[in-house]
Order: sequence, then C-alpha cells, then structure tokens
Amino acid sequence: MKKKQSFSRKPESDSRRRRGYSQVDMRLPTFLVAGEALILLVSYMLLCFKLDASYHVPAGLIFIGFYVCSAGAVLLFWSLFYGRVKSAEAQAEAMNTEIYDVFRYIIDVPYAVVSTDGRVKVVNGALQDILGLPGATCNMAFSDFCNIPVKRLMEQARNASAFLQDYTYSNPPEAAQNSMTTRLGDGRQYEIMSYIMRLRGENYYFLLFRDVDDYLELYRRSQLEQPVVCYIALDNLQELSQFIQVNYRDATNKIEALLGEWAHNLHALLREYDRDKYMVLMSNEQLEYCIRNRFDILDKVMAIRIGDNSFPVSISMGIAATGESMEQRSRSAYTALEVALQRGGNQVALRRGQNSQLEYFGGTHKTMEANTSVSSRVAGQLLAERIREASNILVMGHANPDFDAIGACVGVARLAMCVLAERAEEEGRTPDFGNLHIVTNTVCENFRICREQLAGLPEYEDMFVNRDAGLDLVRSNTLLVIVDVNNQKIFEAPDIPFKVSEIALIDHHILVNELAFTPFLHYIETTKSSTCEIVAEMLEQSPWNAMLKKEEANVMLSGIMLDTNHFTRNAGSQTFAIAHYLYTRGAHTAVVREFFDEDLEKMQVISDFESRARLYRRNIAITWLSSHRAPSPDDRIAASRAADKLLALKGVEAAFALVLSANRTVIISGRSKGDINVQIILEKLEGGGHFDMAGAQIRESTLSGACDLLKAAIDNYFEYDYRKEENQE
Repeated sequence: MKKKQSFSRKPESDSRRRRGYSQVDMRLPTFLVAGEALILLVSYMLLCFKLDASYHVPAGLIFIGFYVCSAGAVLLFWSLFYGRVKSAEAQAEAMNTEIYDVFRYIIDVPYAVVSTDGRVKVVNGALQDILGLPGATCNMAFSDFCNIPVKRLMEQARNASAFLQDYTYSNPPEAAQNSMTTRLGDGRQYEIMSYIMRLRGENYYFLLFRDVDDYLELYRRSQLEQPVVCYIALDNLQELSQFIQVNYRDATNKIEALLGEWAHNLHALLREYDRDKYMVLMSNEQLEYCIRNRFDILDKVMAIRIGDNSFPVSISMGIAATGESMEQRSRSAYTALEVALQRGGNQVALRRGQNSQLEYFGGTHKTMEANTSVSSRVAGQLLAERIREASNILVMGHANPDFDAIGACVGVARLAMCVLAERAEEEGRTPDFGNLHIVTNTVCENFRICREQLAGLPEYEDMFVNRDAGLDLVRSNTLLVIVDVNNQKIFEAPDIPFKVSEIALIDHHILVNELAFTPFLHYIETTKSSTCEIVAEMLEQSPWNAMLKKEEANVMLSGIMLDTNHFTRNAGSQTFAIAHYLYTRGAHTAVVREFFDEDLEKMQVISDFESRARLYRRNIAITWLSSHRAPSPDDRIAASRAADKLLALKGVEAAFALVLSANRTVIISGRSKGDINVQIILEKLEGGGHFDMAGAQIRESTLSGACDLLKAAIDNYFEYDYRKEENQE
C-alpha cells in the first residue's frame, strides 16, 4: 500500500518556521567585505616595502577607492536581493491570508482544530455548515459529533506511516470503514486525517475530513453486483422413480417450472446443463436475499409430491461467491454441490469467503435410501486397483472405535488380502500380508471383543497396530483407507493422512467440513445404515464375495446391528439384503448378540442416565451421567444407549445424553425418531453424524456448560422453523 509523507513536524522546525525567512542572512556579505579589506591591506603593506615613501599615500588612496567601490557594489547587490526577498515574502503573506480565507470559507473541505483534551477550538465554514454551528470558533466536545475517540486520532497523527492510505480497487475500504471513517450531520461518511500542530508551546490536532461517501457507496454496489455461481441437482427423484410409479418427465417439468419462477423473481439466469442439473448465475445482492429467506426454494420444491402425493422431491445446491475468475467460482460451486450431496442432499452448501468454511442451509428432512449397487461395484473396483499397485496398506477408523469402525476395517482388510493373494498367484509366489495393517485403539473394550472373535484367523495375529506404530509404518508407496469417519479431529491417527499420497475414504456419516486432503476415492453414502453395510456391499459386488470368513462376517454384522439399534433404525431393504449376504458367509445374530452383553456396572450406568432425564421444549429429552462418578472408556457407548432408550418415551422426538470424560471433554450422543435432524443440531457444536443419529465433543467444558451450549444449538435449529411458520401464516 502506498504511504504518503506525514505533515507532522518537530518543535525545532516549528520555531524556525515561525521566525520566517524575512531575516536575510547578512553573514555572507560581511565576510566578503571583511575578507576583501584584509586582502587589500596585506597587498598594500607588501607593496609599500618595494615602493618609495613618496608613493605610499597615492597607492593607499587607490586601494581605499577600490575597496570602497567593490564593497559598495557587494552591499548594493545584497540590498537589491534583500528587497526582492522582502517583496516576495510580503506577497506570500498576502497570498497565505487569501488562501486561508478561501480554504476556510469557500473551499468545501471540512476541517477542525482539536485540543489534546478533545475540545474543538476552530472549524471552517464547510464543517460549520455540516454541523449547523453558529460560528467558526467553539469549545464543544469532539465526541458530540464524531464517534471516533480522540486518542485514536492522536495515535494516527503521531504514527506518520500508518495513515493517509490511498483508496484503490485492490485496497478495499473496509479498514477505513472500521477505523477512521465516521458519519457526520449531513448523513455522509468522511475519512478523518489527523496532523499535529504546535501553537504557543501546546499541541493541537488539525483534522481534515475527506468525503468518501460516494466511493464507499460505489464499492458497496460493486460488491453487491459481483457474480455468484450456483449449481442445482435433483437429488432424490431418480431414487424415487425406482420405488414408485411416476411420470419422470412430468415431475422434472414441475420442478423446472418452480426453479424458473424462482430465478425470474431473483432476476437471475437459469440454464439446464445436464439431465436434472442446472446452473444459475445471480448477483451477491440476490444471494443475500436468498440467505435472508433461508433458501425457501428448498421447501417449495419439497412441497411437490409424487406417487399419490405422498413422496416429496428435493434438490441440492452448491454456491460460490468467491474466486478471482468465473472459472474458479464455477469450480468452487461444483465442489460445494458435491459436499451438499455427500451430506445427504436437500440442502445448500455456500462458500462466501476465499478461505472460509462452507455454510449450510436446509437439510431438515430425511433423505431416502438410494440403490448404490453400481456405485459400490465401481468403488470396489477402483479400490482394488490401487491396492494391487500399493506396496504398503494401512486401514484406519476413528478414535475410540465402535463395532462399525472395527468391522469396516476388517472388511477392507479382507478385500485387500484377496487382491494381494491374486497378485501373488499371478507372480508365482506365496501371498504375504506383512505390509497390511489396521491402525486402531488396541486397548479399548470394543477391540477386545472383536479381537476375540478373530482369534481363530492367523492372518490377523499381527495385523492390528496402535497409532504410533501405524505412523512408523508409513512408506513412500503407502495406501491409506479411512473408514467410518470424515472428521479429521477424531481420526485414530490424525497425522497419517498428511504423510501419504494415496487415500481412500469410505463413510456413511454426513460430511461436516471439507477435507484437508484429496482422496482418490471419496465414497460417502449417507443413506446407508453403517459403514459395514457399505464395505459388505463392495465385497458382495466384487469377484471375491465368497472369500469373507464367518468370523469377519460376525464382526461386520455387529457394526450394522450397532448403528441400526438391532435393525430398528435406519434399516432399509438394502440393509437386510447385506445382512442376508453376511448370513450366507456364516454370520449369525445369536453370536453377534453376545457382543452387546452388559454387566451389572453398565446397567447401573444406564440407570443413572435414566434417573436424570429432563424434557426440553416438550419433545426433546436431555440426560447426563453424574460428574461425581469416575470416568470410564465405556461411557461413550453408554451415552449412545441411553439416548436410544430415551426415544422410547412417549412424546419424545429427539434425545441427547451427555457424559464427562477423563480429559474434561463432554461427549454428547444424539438420537432422533426422524422428524428432528440431530446432525444439524450437533454440527453447531462441531459434531456430526446422521439425520437421526449424531455425536459431538466439547473440549475443556463442564456438564452444565455443555448442556447450555446444547440447548442454544437446539433453539437455533427451531428458530428457522418457527419463523417459516409465521411467514406462511
């Protein structure tokens, strides 16, 4: 940023300026005349030694005459120069007086002189008219008409390099708006520039008010007219058409007509660029209107019913209002649309700042289960190809793994073993699984249960490693497969993804934030009950579907049963189809049920949860575990089970259970019957999950503090619904 030179002066320069230049320096002519006299005197004395005495007097007269003439010439020249200087100074003084009068009474540039105690001493005519003052001299407080503290103006005047900045399009005026810009009595905005004045030994501040109202308005308008790129996709119509009889073209025509009306009202441009996919170009001003209305187009589309008017359709949007070029905005908007779809659809993903997080709107309705057999087969094939090329493979889930995370890791490990065995057979050697490892918590209770089930399989004897050992196993050609988690904060080993180049991510949780890395396989299917269901479907669609062992099938079935609460929640037709596949591989619920056996202590913990249950907003149950009880690694599972049991209460639509862990982290488990999106609620607390099953962690908190934050998030969730109902009325 270009800096202008300060006009502040030191006291020494002020005194010199007050003396002025009318006192012409006479030292030079005096030195010249005196020097000439000395030279002539010395010359005369030397000459007298060589001349007769009769010539001394005439020679002296000649020297005296020459000296008088030359000295007179010097003094005459200097007096003429002095007169010219005096004339110029007199003219300058007269001009300064006229300029002062013009600047004070004619030129429309407001200024004021303020003392160090914040009192206004003098204002010019322009500022006098703006403030409606009766005269130019006053003793009013500066704070009476300006909200900028005088101390800040003093600091600005002293810091010569920090003020007087140029306004350019590359230097937006937000800094001026937030700091040294104020609105005066005429309603216009002025930038204040401060200079130090010194008068009679005291400091004063000369404040110049620069009118920047037109520029700020121009900048505001230019920002509102910045282009915004929006991509829209119909996210569930194709799935609905697989289950119900519907006129596909008629349904899309209704949606397109509704989108066209929405775009027309916004004065935006709508174009279909692919089947069931649209692009919208709008301005920032139109985007702000949509934000104020919480993108009510989502609800209008949901109002379109098909199949005997009982099934709603939904859309997803990806919007970008940032980027140096339209190409960058288009790419950012398309990425946002992918995130919206990965989060379950029926929502808007918006990016407004260059490095800001995505903002989300909508997502208040549960999405329909999708038929993903083709996607699973394609994802499985891609993963198998990368496994074949890798020399080292790591599989990882989330911290404090549950049966779903461990079961998904086991399923991926079996797929990898099949691929490695096939490659070894092609190369004519014995299969070696020494470079295949599962990174997990090897001391938790869930792992112990699963490890006992897999004890009869020798290939798993050395496969499980902890996070430190997993980090040491990273090599240049390492392939990392992450399952059942997409939030980096709860990875089992958060550092590993940044040390490998080949990453696959398989999950069923809604994507909370954009990933800090780019996986070659990004398979998130939020309509699935569990990650075990996704991995089992990939195995079923692969050429090695008969290679899954019964011990592995039991572990994977336990993951499905955990996340479906024994097939009572989120269990669709494909969930039962995958369960049937696992049954064909030897799994059985009688065996898996033992995974969930509880001892007396666990039952007492659940009873403690139930005894503290409270209703909030009439249909939400909140409970917590006593903070006086010693924390246990199993408290997280107990909280999820407590939330599940609270849903059985009459009238309860959602339930939350809180527990304080050993490291002062409050763990929250949320459950819903399907009308309330607990994922959106806990997302406010940096959590995530599914529409009807989610969790969050609040670090360095207490149970009461976390409960207050939870209630605030619940209130925020319902605020939009109430406002929407009022608008409809």
